[in-house]
Amino acid sequence: MSHPIFSIIVPVYNAEDTIVHTIEVLKNLAFEEYEVILVNDGSTDKTEQLIQSAIQGDSHFQLFTTENQGPGLARNEGIKQSTGKYVLFFDADDEPVKEILADYQQLFEQYPEADLLISSFIFRTLSGEEIISEKDYLVPEYQYTNHEQFVDDMYHLMNQQLMYVVWNKCYKREILMEKQILFKNYSSCEDRIFNLNYYEHCQQVILNPRIEYIYHFEGGKGITNQYKPNKFETFKEFYELANVVTSDKDKPGMASLLLKGTTSVIFSIYENPERTAKEKREEAMHILNDPAIQEAKRVALTDSSAKKVTKWLYNLPAPLLLSAVKAGSFVEVKMPSIMALLKRVY
Repeated sequence: MSHPIFSIIVPVYNAEDTIVHTIEVLKNLAFEEYEVILVNDGSTDKTEQLIQSAIQGDSHFQLFTTENQGPGLARNEGIKQSTGKYVLFFDADDEPVKEILADYQQLFEQYPEADLLISSFIFRTLSGEEIISEKDYLVPEYQYTNHEQFVDDMYHLMNQQLMYVVWNKCYKREILMEKQILFKNYSSCEDRIFNLNYYEHCQQVILNPRIEYIYHFEGGKGITNQYKPNKFETFKEFYELANVVTSDKDKPGMASLLLKGTTSVIFSIYENPERTAKEKREEAMHILNDPAIQEAKRVALTDSSAKKVTKWLYNLPAPLLLSAVKAGSFVEVKMPSIMALLKRVY
């Protein structure tokens, strides 16, 4: 297909249970001028064969296979191969709504200078095929007309969990290419840094209240707290970059978000069965003594009950804080579905 309007980039790794359904959903989008770039990130199951069979004869789809490098670098390969005016990033096991591209095209016709679209979405928590819960993350209908107006509202949007992920957004490929904005090779949260680097170059931003995407989260597995090396450093980099992008206007708010993210990191440390009790404590203490955390626990905003409790915990003596984390970690391991529900509230 020559000169599609939209490029949809889908990193795929060992997704043999979901990828055929995802492809069928993408085939049935209510739009014609789009391409789907599937990047097989070194899958070791039947993913590649299933994709080849499912997309055969359909000019909307292209398959590229790389060595296993993680979703960030797989998305970078997709950006490199893309030809559309606008770029979207989907996951291999989620569901965009059928009208997503038609809705986005209508918005871009209405706002041709828009650099970014941000849409409402559904966060669906699953345990196997069972739906445990669903939560709507809704944005109001709104237009930011300049960069200053957009970044002035950044903490408010982040606090509503709208700014971290990539799959509820539509990006302008021209900005990605000209500014060389790519995903870093991080083991987690690479989309947060990518987004901040993109936000630096946004002038007109459109908030789209329509729900355009359903994200599937395997809450029964407790995967948000999987141990990832250097995960704290990623949260710290996000905190520092967010303050640069917003010129320190919302540092207390960003500090509260850092404490929240760091809590999940410390949980993951204590849930890692490969580390000794001493190693867990040493790693957690290293984080708690980091200058960014020392600053955050002093200045963090407390605009909700959860944030008040979090700031209070971080200002306790470290042994008491870590005792609380160990208790919460026990609940996470023994009752992950219940903890997943608590996280949605938190």
